[in-house]
Amino acid sequence: MVAVVLSTGCTGDDEPAGSAAAAAPAAGEPTFSPPPYTTPGEGISLGANDQEIGDTIPEPLHVSEIPPVPADRMVTRESGAGGLEYVWDVVDPATGVVESRIATGPGIWDPVVHAFVTESSDEPAVLAAEVWRPRGNRGQADFVVSRYSGDLLDPQEIELPDTARVHSRDGSHAVTADREYFVTWDDGMYGLRVVDLEAGEQSGMLPLVGCGPFTWVVGHDVYSVCEGSRELVRITIGEDGVPVEAGRAEVLPEDFVSNREASTAGAVDAGLLVGANGDAYLFDFSQGLPERPQTPLGNVGIDSGRFADTAVNADATRIAVAYTDSAVHPHSARGGDVVQVQLRDAAGLAPVATLTLESLGMSSLDSFAFDTAGTTLYVLGEGPEVDGEAPTLLKGFDAATGTEKSSVEITGNVDDVSGLLAPEARG
Repeated sequence: MVAVVLSTGCTGDDEPAGSAAAAAPAAGEPTFSPPPYTTPGEGISLGANDQEIGDTIPEPLHVSEIPPVPADRMVTRESGAGGLEYVWDVVDPATGVVESRIATGPGIWDPVVHAFVTESSDEPAVLAAEVWRPRGNRGQADFVVSRYSGDLLDPQEIELPDTARVHSRDGSHAVTADREYFVTWDDGMYGLRVVDLEAGEQSGMLPLVGCGPFTWVVGHDVYSVCEGSRELVRITIGEDGVPVEAGRAEVLPEDFVSNREASTAGAVDAGLLVGANGDAYLFDFSQGLPERPQTPLGNVGIDSGRFADTAVNADATRIAVAYTDSAVHPHSARGGDVVQVQLRDAAGLAPVATLTLESLGMSSLDSFAFDTAGTTLYVLGEGPEVDGEAPTLLKGFDAATGTEKSSVEITGNVDDVSGLLAPEARG
């Protein structure tokens, strides 16, 4: 699926609507009208394949709707880091077939994107916090939060203040389970921004120097870390959408070390944080701020390489950790290649399964994610090269036992696939 952009003319005059100048263009000034578009019929392709140019000039424009996204689907990213846009594919992991494609704008570093389980094409299937880069003296960067639904021609676009700098690491932003609010840590303000998605505007912000950027959401409460003071902090979003600090608990150990990313076990209101030293914490926010001192579950470091990405499943029973082939920190430009993923029991971090390139039958390991239900761990990577082409493989493993459940080749994508996430269900 491809978003089609239509342009309309603009006189650039400052006259109010209804004035003579606004009602009619100046002599010799061109005007433009959006061409009509229709639902694609037989033989019409929306970007995946070339098609013949017909006899009708100008060519008819076609657009399709985003079909509903079931809970058993996964979402892959086609384009790599640094692009001007990202394309997201809704994939059936049982067949590997791409069912729809959605293009969004980029974040500052990583893409800031949330995909959702939907029941109709009218519901937003994807939310993205995007930054449109500045053009020198022609203007500053525009930061917007966009929701993509329907036919993609008219996404809801919520403009953020010029001072916004949305943090783009995984776990630094979230959408509340009722999909009323988008919350994100902000690098320029050193605090939290809240966007009211129904009202279509930023509803509030809260500077919290020394805290963040982790953003675990439970209801309309946001939890985060204040590393220097070794505190967990609770921020409550009021009925007016304004965040206020609701409490702190100094429960982190003296040797606590933070990191850049985190993930949430939504079914049990828990937050995973693996510190830069490998200590793994699973914070229970189901009863509010923890009152007892928090100790790590253990350490996920191994001698053969540094850990990279981490994830926790929906009920917080399993943790997955990726490891590189280098002793250099994975956030470094020379952090090495990911060569294995370990599925671990969250209770004591005992390994359940170790998935290496060899055991996976892959030449490279790109990304992994638990599905929406938390029962399957999916791993995405390239298979062995055949005739100069390396297929993109998506393999599913039982989260409880680590046994392989499925293995498919991704088909229907246009560019290389390099990312993976699960759609979020309503709470």
